[in-house]
Amino acid sequence: MKVKEILVATDGKLLSGDSELEITGFSQDSRKVSNGMMYIPIIGERFDGHDFIQSAFDNGASAIITDRVIDDNKHTVILVKDTLKALQDMAHYLRNHRDVIVVGITGSVGKTSTRDMVYSVIKQQYRTLKTEGNYNNNIGLPLTILRLQDEQVMVLEMGMNHLKEMEELSLIANPDISAITNVGTAHIGELGSRENILKAKLEIIAGMKDGSTLVINNDNDMLSKVQIDRLQLLTVAVDNDGDFKADNVILKDDHSEFEIEYENKKYSVYVPVPGKHFILNALIAIAIGHKLNISIDKCIQGIKEFELTKKRMDVIELKNKITLIDGTYNASEDSMKSSLDVLATYNRRKVAVLADMLELGDFSQEIHQRVGEYVAKKNIDVLVAVGKEAKYIVDGAKEMKMDAIFYCQDNQEVINYLQNNLQSNDVVLLKGSNGMKLKDVVTKIEEKFS
Repeated sequence: MKVKEILVATDGKLLSGDSELEITGFSQDSRKVSNGMMYIPIIGERFDGHDFIQSAFDNGASAIITDRVIDDNKHTVILVKDTLKALQDMAHYLRNHRDVIVVGITGSVGKTSTRDMVYSVIKQQYRTLKTEGNYNNNIGLPLTILRLQDEQVMVLEMGMNHLKEMEELSLIANPDISAITNVGTAHIGELGSRENILKAKLEIIAGMKDGSTLVINNDNDMLSKVQIDRLQLLTVAVDNDGDFKADNVILKDDHSEFEIEYENKKYSVYVPVPGKHFILNALIAIAIGHKLNISIDKCIQGIKEFELTKKRMDVIELKNKITLIDGTYNASEDSMKSSLDVLATYNRRKVAVLADMLELGDFSQEIHQRVGEYVAKKNIDVLVAVGKEAKYIVDGAKEMKMDAIFYCQDNQEVINYLQNNLQSNDVVLLKGSNGMKLKDVVTKIEEKFS
């Protein structure tokens, strides 16, 4: 992206430097810039990126945007009113001045895994850029767009915590195709109801042109009611009817299989990770592949080659044939239930170690209780709960007459219990919000049984 384009995009003023200069990369982190890159100083709650301008120059930055005049004639300096707005305006400009198709992915849970599966399918035919890590907010999304080189398709993960946040992202990215994986209870503490969560997720269509495509999960009770006349709706489903429906589903402890009818012919699909939710992800990927004129065979190959992002349900094999399922990255009601579904596929003694799901506000007791009921319904052999809110998981399991329940005051108690009570062939799921630090438990159990 040339400096002259940045000036147009941001309505900025060139204080010094060359308008013909080609910027090779963008970063809001002064430590990660190098020669040819532009540093973008963002003003946060606890810091002001402008304080690190000199550091950015010392690290090789060739250009900056700034909301204040600085005395520098060695670098390209652009004055703007607001650096965050300028970042977003640059991304919006680049998206609309390059020949690229944009795919937006959102949902209460499963955004990252769906993004990665869609990417795995699309890259079978097109040069493809995707969101890396958790760059899915009003800073991360534009930075992802600004990574665009010669890719033909961008797959963008889009997250939100409040109303109007998704709308902002959509108006920057202008998706050609969007997908909503589900509407659950994540962020219900902030949004107040699942109806508001649905409203927030549907803001992804704000920047979409009439006739664009929205892919939705028709098995989700909230999404199945969605009707938007100005868009083409494509539905995916396992349990209900859908434009792309999985039949003859086989759930194994290390993979899943299903059949799909496509253009009056049956195809077998192999999903290399366990869990019903990944079948829905695969169907979304096939639906998007279809819209991009990717053959069904290439779609199926892309799904077969899919690799799950680390920290999202890692399976760890230990001595004595003990299996750990590490789901400690984060947790919501839907991801808890999906993880329990995976645990339930094992034909061995099943141990669920569940910690608090955070940020549920007034709904916390009810949601934790429902998870406890679900543990019992899935015939999990042992429940180990830890955390203040996890007491309600215990209550829910007890109401369903589950017997083998152990409540721990802290993670050290969990470690002690597992070290003393795990048996050969056990499979253990550890799941909780990141703030509960169950990863420490995983580390200690690995040390004990490696």
